[in-house]
Amino acid sequence: MAAPSLLFPPSEAPGTRDFATEAALHRVRIAAMTARDRLAEIEGVRVLGPEVSGDAGAVRLAIDLRDTGRDAWEVACVMASRGFQLDAASHRVIIVRLREEDITEGIQERLAPALLLALWATPSAPADEPEPPAPFVLA
Repeated sequence: MAAPSLLFPPSEAPGTRDFATEAALHRVRIAAMTARDRLAEIEGVRVLGPEVSGDAGAVRLAIDLRDTGRDAWEVACVMASRGFQLDAASHRVIIVRLREEDITEGIQERLAPALLLALWATPSAPADEPEPPAPFVLA
């Protein structure tokens, strides 16, 4: 008995690759690495985890502002008032989505200076003010 062939005709291939989408995502990830490097130069700012791609051609960066002494929600409001579109924000973290359209505008180079300006424009929390409660508790 002969072994089954592992070669598929082109029409029956088990998945087709979209090279244009992969190339676009690669360009966006390179830009996200540039933004990550620029953000790392700001004192108290950390980019959490690897870049996460939620959809084709977009990458999300989670920026932790806890060590800056500023409320990330207020910083996000200042950034939004200056024209930056943010994906989400909490008291500690801002989520920024980078898309290919944003790359053509150079957002990877503008993100860190805009965040720095927003941090300067946002007052720090008083030392005696308690931290806001976590949205959930891990048991």
